Amino acid sequence: MALLVVDQASPDELPLVLELLDDAARWLREQGITQWPARFTGAEDWRIERIRAYVENGHTWLARISTTAVAAFTLSAADPDYADGWPDGPDTGLYIYRMVVRREFAGHDIGGHILDWSSARAAALGYRWLRLDCHRNNPALQDYYKAHGFERVGTLVRVINDPVSGDVNGRYVRGSGALLQRPAGSIVISYTKQNREEPAVTSDRYDPYNEAAIWQEASNTVTSLKTDDQPQDPDAWNTALDQASRLLERQVMEIRQRNGMYYRPLTGTGQ
Repeated sequence: MALLVVDQASPDELPLVLELLDDAARWLREQGITQWPARFTGAEDWRIERIRAYVENGHTWLARISTTAVAAFTLSAADPDYADGWPDGPDTGLYIYRMVVRREFAGHDIGGHILDWSSARAAALGYRWLRLDCHRNNPALQDYYKAHGFERVGTLVRVINDPVSGDVNGRYVRGSGALLQRPAGSIVISYTKQNREEPAVTSDRYDPYNEAAIWQEASNTVTSLKTDDQPQDPDAWNTALDQASRLLERQVMEIRQRNGMYYRPLTGTGQ
């Protein structure tokens, strides 16, 4: 068990915030996702100007385990580019930006704890909503937030002036614009009316809800039924069990692939 402590990033911790953002940007690139720049450290564009302003004005927070900063995020007012997109106006929500978790600490739902903490802070400050805008063409990211209680309430496309990262005319089409919110003061727990014994989130990053383990257990059970004592045709019986077991294990593979694990078939050629 570890204690996650949240406190404001001081102005002299801007390099640490950028380091955490660099770590997340590098991981996104490795996944083939180009919604962020390759790195934040050393860049000078509208993003860096906003990040620096957030840190200097006390809006950026660091989450630490012991003395190690494991995550960063910003809580502030609505992004002016999307302020007109919120159902009851921009002033009823607290907005979370650029939540990142250091990759070596991934798989422990630190992001979920940060969202719950931010939701509680939004309520304490008198807001109705915790809100965010994320990349409109990244359904996996949107699904992550929906799984943590957010509802999508709109989509906006915005073009801004940015001579550094824009086209020859200095225009930049922002990738963000998917608008999501959840009630302030809410937390997310594993509970359903249909099944009060819903499996808890596991520490296996590729099987966070224990689905693959259940399918694997079914496959093992089928395999255990193999026998040489079948009275009529033991070979046919065992072959049928092998086929059923492989179908079950395919479900295991699909679940783990869906959560980020990739399998490469062995070709025998060293490729």
